[in-house]
Amino acid sequence: MSRGGLLRRESRALLLLAGPIVAAQLGQVGMNTMDTIMVGPLGAEALAAVGLGAALHTAMLIISVGLLLGMSPLVSQAFGAGRRRRCRVVLVQGLWLAAAISVPVVWINLEGQALSLRVGQGAELSALAGGYMSALAPGVVPALLFIVFRQFLEGMSIAKPAMVITFLGLAVNFVANYVLIYGVEGYVPALGVVGCGWATTIVRTAMIVAMAAYVIRRPDLHPFRGVAFLPRWPILVRVIAIGAPIGVQLGLEVGLFTFAAVMMGWLGTVELGSHQVTINIASTTFMVALGVSLAGCVRVGRNIGGRDTDGARSAAVATYLWTFGFMALCALLFVSVPTFLVGLYTGDREILALAGKLLLVAALFQVFDGAQVAGLNVLRGAADTRVPMLLAALAYWGVGVPVAFYLGFRTELGPVGIWLGMCAGLAAAALLLGWRVYRLLWGARFRPVI
Repeated sequence: MSRGGLLRRESRALLLLAGPIVAAQLGQVGMNTMDTIMVGPLGAEALAAVGLGAALHTAMLIISVGLLLGMSPLVSQAFGAGRRRRCRVVLVQGLWLAAAISVPVVWINLEGQALSLRVGQGAELSALAGGYMSALAPGVVPALLFIVFRQFLEGMSIAKPAMVITFLGLAVNFVANYVLIYGVEGYVPALGVVGCGWATTIVRTAMIVAMAAYVIRRPDLHPFRGVAFLPRWPILVRVIAIGAPIGVQLGLEVGLFTFAAVMMGWLGTVELGSHQVTINIASTTFMVALGVSLAGCVRVGRNIGGRDTDGARSAAVATYLWTFGFMALCALLFVSVPTFLVGLYTGDREILALAGKLLLVAALFQVFDGAQVAGLNVLRGAADTRVPMLLAALAYWGVGVPVAFYLGFRTELGPVGIWLGMCAGLAAAALLLGWRVYRLLWGARFRPVI
């Protein structure tokens, strides 16, 4: 098949798989968006508390999710090679890993107030953020188990169940938020920010119950048939070996954004609230880029498992083209109607003004973020995670954090400077990871890891 034909084939396969994944990602971030919007009427301090609590909670959760993403190339490559039982073995090991890594994440959430104080936040804000994080703690295990089943299904190109369940969760999240944040007179007390956290825990529990029921009841999957429900150390170690660098890389990336939120908190409540609105808007569009690149990860992995080198390269090119193109369109939207987008979240005049400025910087942020996530997931499909981790560390913390701190506190740019620093970090990551993709897929010989 010609190169053009391969690219068209991989583009079609990528988009068919990406559709449900993107929808599921949008549904997931839709819950975060819904939380932000529904807490917004409580005021700037409540909005800032959810922003801070979510940033600290997500930092630990994302590292754990990264470890579980080590399942993805193993499942997709095994599926591409026709080894279905191997896929089921990886699923069981993923469940064991999720149970183990949930322990430190739960503990961190229970210590949310103390952690907020230690990073320099005020007492009242820390108390609110700590209560919110404590309510999130019971939902950590369900959230991680859901990721395990999702990796199992999506690695075999079964993406619709996660999409459907996520959107049902979105509906549950709205009802739970309304009831628990504002209360029902005579029946349920208004819990405010803490109620928002409990709503998330309820939704995560409902989602894992639905996902487990689907997988177990589907006869052609037989998730545990012929597989001992015991740890298998060689495979568990392999999942960790691939997933640990992903977890570190995601931790470094989220750490960049978390530290940015902390720096915004040093500047003031309005700055932190504005940052929360802006990062939420940027995260919503990023979910599309992430969904496409996750599909690219699966396609690259399946082609490598099937020993189709040209197919893997075409899948990588298609991933970059669709991801980068979408994010460029989003950048134009941000520049065109920043005030309208911010106004969907809050009517606070100070936040409207500042978040509108930050969103203009986020337009540039979008393009670099799309390019770097495409590179990361193409490399993950090839089970190449250690070098990308080092490149990301250099970009995020060697470039992004120092530039953000300098521009934010040593110039008059303030909050805008912090966002420009994040842009610089993502730009460096995009360039370095693009170089790595070229070197690995076009400049070297690679083989399956199954």
